[in-house]
Amino acid sequence: MNCEDVELELSGNEPSVEARVHLAGCVSCQETSKLLGLAALPPLTQTERMVLNGLAPSTQQLWRAQRTRGAGLRRGASLLMAAGLGALIASALIKPATVISEPLVRTVMVTAPEIPVLDFEEANLSDDEVFFEVGWPSPTEGDL
Repeated sequence: MNCEDVELELSGNEPSVEARVHLAGCVSCQETSKLLGLAALPPLTQTERMVLNGLAPSTQQLWRAQRTRGAGLRRGASLLMAAGLGALIASALIKPATVISEPLVRTVMVTAPEIPVLDFEEANLSDDEVFFEVGWPSPTEGDL
C-alpha cells in the first residue's frame, strides 16, 4: 500500500489493517494523519442531524417548484422551433411532383353568328303578344 492509498483511507472512515501497518512505518503519512485529524469536524449533535435530515426534502421541494414554473413555456417553445425547423428542411428537400408539359395549341375558326331578320309584317302578332308588362312576381293568396 502506498502513501496516496493511506491518505484516501484516512480521509474516509476507519483505516484498514494494511493502512495502519503503513502508517506505523511512514513518517510522512503520520504527519498527514495529524493534519487530517486537526482538519476533521467534531461529530454532529442530535439536533444538527435532525436539521440536516429535514433540509434535503425542503430544499428539493423548493428547487422542483422553481424548476416547473417555466417548464411548459420552454417545452412549447422548443417544440415550435423543432416543428419550424423540420418544415424548413422538408420544404427544401421535397421537390414538386408536378410535371410541366408543353401547352396544347389548337386553332379554332370562329364565325359570326347569323342574325335572323324578322319581318313584322309577315308575323301575325297580336297586341297582347307584342306589348306585355314584366314585373316582380307577387305573392298569391296561398303563399301568405
